[in-house]
Amino acid sequence: METPRRPSARTRRLQRPLPAGPRARRGRPEGYALPWRRARSDLVEFTTVGKEGESDRFSDQEPLDTVDSMFSQLVDAPINRDEKYLGFPYYLKINYTCKGKSSEALVRKGHLTGLKPVVLVTFQSPVNFHHWKIEQLQIQMEAAPFPNKGGCATEEVCAMSWYTPMPVKNGSVLMRVDVSSNGLGPFVPKQRFQVNINGFLQRQQGDTPQFTVGNELFHLIPRYFVNVPSRPLWYTVDQSPVLILGGIPEEKSILLTDTSFKDFFLVELSIDSCWVGSFYCPHPNFTATIYDAIATESILFIRQNQLVYYFTGTYITLHESNRGSGSWVRVLAKECIKKLCPVHFHSNGSEYIMALTTGKNEGYVHFGTITDGRVSFELLPRKQSVCQGIQVVNCSITWAIYMEDHHRLLLLVEIEDPAAGKRFQVVSYDLVSDYLAILYTIPEFIPDARGLEFLMILGTESYTNFPMVPKGMSYNPYNHMLFIWGNFLLQSYDNENFIYLLDFPKELSIKYLVNSFRGEMAIVTETEEIWYLLEGSHRVYKLFPSEGWEVYVSLQRMHQSSLHAPNETMVTLFYEDSKLYQLVYLINDQQGRLVKRLVPVEQLLMYQQLGNRYILERQGGHLTLSFSNLCPFTVMRLRDLPNPQIYTRQERYRARPPRVLEASGFHTRNSLAVYQGLVYYLLWLHSKYYKPYADPVHDPTWRWWKNKKQDHHYYFYLASNWQSAGNVHIDMASYEKIYDLKAEHELPERIFLDKGASYRFSIFLSVRGHSFKSEAQSGFSFYLRSRLDLGLVLAHPHCIEAVVWQELLINRNSVLFWVTLSDKKACFDQGISGHHLMKTSMLIKVVGSAGHCFQNTYQGPRMQGNLMVPMFIGCPPGKRLAFDITYTLQYNRQQNKHYFDCVHVDREMPCFLFRDIFYPFFLIQDLVTGDSGSFQGSYVLKVVGGGPTLDTIKEYSEEDIYRYNSPLDKTDSLIWTTRNATTTEDPAFNILSHQSLGIEWLCLENSPCHDTIPHSIFAPEFFFKVLVSNRGVDKSTYCDYQLTFLLHIHGLPLSATRALFILVVSASIFLGLVVLYLIFCLLLPVMMKACNILRWKINNLIASESYYSSTSSSMIFSSASRTRSRIGSRISSRIISKMAEEKTAKPE
Repeated sequence: METPRRPSARTRRLQRPLPAGPRARRGRPEGYALPWRRARSDLVEFTTVGKEGESDRFSDQEPLDTVDSMFSQLVDAPINRDEKYLGFPYYLKINYTCKGKSSEALVRKGHLTGLKPVVLVTFQSPVNFHHWKIEQLQIQMEAAPFPNKGGCATEEVCAMSWYTPMPVKNGSVLMRVDVSSNGLGPFVPKQRFQVNINGFLQRQQGDTPQFTVGNELFHLIPRYFVNVPSRPLWYTVDQSPVLILGGIPEEKSILLTDTSFKDFFLVELSIDSCWVGSFYCPHPNFTATIYDAIATESILFIRQNQLVYYFTGTYITLHESNRGSGSWVRVLAKECIKKLCPVHFHSNGSEYIMALTTGKNEGYVHFGTITDGRVSFELLPRKQSVCQGIQVVNCSITWAIYMEDHHRLLLLVEIEDPAAGKRFQVVSYDLVSDYLAILYTIPEFIPDARGLEFLMILGTESYTNFPMVPKGMSYNPYNHMLFIWGNFLLQSYDNENFIYLLDFPKELSIKYLVNSFRGEMAIVTETEEIWYLLEGSHRVYKLFPSEGWEVYVSLQRMHQSSLHAPNETMVTLFYEDSKLYQLVYLINDQQGRLVKRLVPVEQLLMYQQLGNRYILERQGGHLTLSFSNLCPFTVMRLRDLPNPQIYTRQERYRARPPRVLEASGFHTRNSLAVYQGLVYYLLWLHSKYYKPYADPVHDPTWRWWKNKKQDHHYYFYLASNWQSAGNVHIDMASYEKIYDLKAEHELPERIFLDKGASYRFSIFLSVRGHSFKSEAQSGFSFYLRSRLDLGLVLAHPHCIEAVVWQELLINRNSVLFWVTLSDKKACFDQGISGHHLMKTSMLIKVVGSAGHCFQNTYQGPRMQGNLMVPMFIGCPPGKRLAFDITYTLQYNRQQNKHYFDCVHVDREMPCFLFRDIFYPFFLIQDLVTGDSGSFQGSYVLKVVGGGPTLDTIKEYSEEDIYRYNSPLDKTDSLIWTTRNATTTEDPAFNILSHQSLGIEWLCLENSPCHDTIPHSIFAPEFFFKVLVSNRGVDKSTYCDYQLTFLLHIHGLPLSATRALFILVVSASIFLGLVVLYLIFCLLLPVMMKACNILRWKINNLIASESYYSSTSSSMIFSSASRTRSRIGSRISSRIISKMAEEKTAKPE
């Protein structure tokens, strides 16, 4: 089960709502100074609902069962009263603000005009897909209004906020929250927030939250940031809930954030000592500074001097147990580590990190693997050092990157040769084959390419006397682009041929690159300059300092922006949601503070264009100013976009709050608790839906309402008359799965393509100026051609095919380009849904638009003309194979002319009779689009386990699986057979399809189901564990559908020996019973006679004893005694005479 955690009946315990979590006390930057309204989202606990100024941290991960008491009061409500409803630890509190206006008044106005915030929570898929199911899950909720605590005037509405449950999903620690409007009331632009679980917080005594990694510091001292060089922010992209940043001089402290620096904490780390164990390393200076800091999904890594530490957070939703570290763990204790290198993307269910060594192991790389909260390191290369592999005496690895798609390391190696001096090479190391090779030798000097924009390095060009000093490398797995950087910038699409970009000056030196992995890249130099590169072009733009920056800052100061100051120091630069942000330390009026601010790349480029592309012309007696626009088009629109879900694989649920039967419309704590329980149960149904037997209706919510739908009019009647219990009405239509999302006039965030699948859309361009020109063809005909060209760059053209078709709209001075992307069926074998997908990308370029075309929106200018979309080739997430039990029962009944279920009927697992031919059918269910159709491909069916009862099912070995299922078996061990003659290539197993002739059960002598002992008077039963897979036999899809399910077979025959034994025993028992009956009937009269005689004798004996033992104690009783004696003797004589008469009459 993956969503969300649902304790069993034994482990469920009453959990009280915990007190407020840690507040965002330090480092909360001011909101962006926007001239329009913006939403604000805070995390609060149940006990703090309705309180002003409350904000909690996401540290509690266990579900709460305090909401179940609310559901027990909901009689006559469409809920399952046998279920136990749980809730989440937190709520999302929604407000919105506008600069210069009262937030309370705005919220009241929005509520009275119908505004209801819509909250979309997107759960990030986990790293370890072997443990958790890979899915792109979203839930859309409508916020419920709730009055704040405290009194208010009678003539106005009380202060209020909106609340929604903050759901938690097992396997996900990073959530993206999008808050938008429902279209009523004031216009509020869409806002995005990150709500991540902080596994490095722990509640101490008195429920006081404290950091487990160290002690929180509450003062940002200026010397920590002023004139301190900026440093890169390293983390696993889209997987790290907590980010850390070191580099604070002479302090073992880091900046830690779980909201992408919306707020942050300064934490002093509790590591032992910064120099113990470092004296044997060749490092002259020792400091307390944390140089390298890398965050992964659940582990933080730091380097101090040559020591490497890691700390594992407490993430129960990931590991299902408390694997958090009690303290920092030192790793590679006997090694001298000079640098940590990040791996930005996870693969194969793990994350990675690399440690570069110095000293005794110079020329080696410690390759770290992080899987499920556990860390392991391997020394690479395995056989010999890199220096020995490239046959040099002295070398040093200065940078390393891991190409996860090729399982290969790229190493930047510095070679010291006393004769030739220093030189640099890029060395490739294959982790699978252990093969080491020189990939590229970097030129010694900067090429001489004056007058050019770029230069292809071929070895024949001339060079300057300026040396090339490489410092690092950067790799984008989506577009397969490699950069080598230093006092230069080299770019390669194939890792072998490089292009030298001339726009970057050789006098500067790059300190680090920041890649968005969406087609944009920022460059930070040693002098803290910021440069910008749009991938796919060869232009490098200077953002800071620049004329555009001066214009932008001047305008911000005119608006009295608090995000700029005369004295400021950049701390780091990073991308978030394809937008570039700075973390800057500002000093204003002797007060220092740390803020996160947007770097407006588009505005800076626009201002630079305006400064460079104006013309002064004299018209009459005065000068006029005119600007030249280099953008080749005026309008660019995307059209004919298909519905996105089939390509983005986003599963979305909708949940609205229950209707409150109050005139004010405000919710109560009880109604919010009911909302929590309903959202929890909806996600729990989603997690339970992934089962082998398909439901009759392909929808996870079907089981929730299947027995309640017919009564919806009754529930509506109760609500209409305000008779619903608990003053809440649950509308069954408010909790559903959405399958028909529409495109939003933009390309999807990502595209998944199955085998042979295609994605088609069109681009509409209105051309600036004269857009067409005619070209003469043979004869007197002319060909009309557009001056506007569209180019597509495919990262893997041997895998993806692009077709562009142009339509000229002459009357509209426009061009319509139809673009079709198709998979070539060449680059992927078969894989499980969502596993081992191949990363690639598509880049669409309007020729001449890079850095020149912008579109004005209400959120500012947006760059146009370059569209980059990541693509994944393979089996998309959300597809599965299911056993179609409904049609299987129907077809088997039709073919066999009857159907006999088990004596004890199990509706979840119907039985099948052994002697009947078994015809299985399967469904391909798309959990994203709701499509469900019969599986038409081929598959292999194997019995991989079984047992006579559910408790005795055992797994079979590979050898046993072959004997029980292969038609080549000669050991009389087959469990089943089929009339089909098609087998696999080996040919070890039968190949079946939906047109197969059925399965005949055999259970031969050496099979496990042979001679099954019955446990009752009914025929034996057996449970088969069946594996169905299409791997290697179905070429229509990239999906390796694997389905394992239990099949209940009854009516198994007995072996001849056991049948004869049971027959003999049964016959013996029967004959014995007959003999006993006959004997009983013959001896019954004799026994009755003997019993009567015995009774007579006993009575006579009793009477005699009474007579002879009685004595006359007085004369008064003697006569009475004689009288009784006479009577007794008369009675005895009568009895004797009567028995004599019967004896004489019986022979007759």
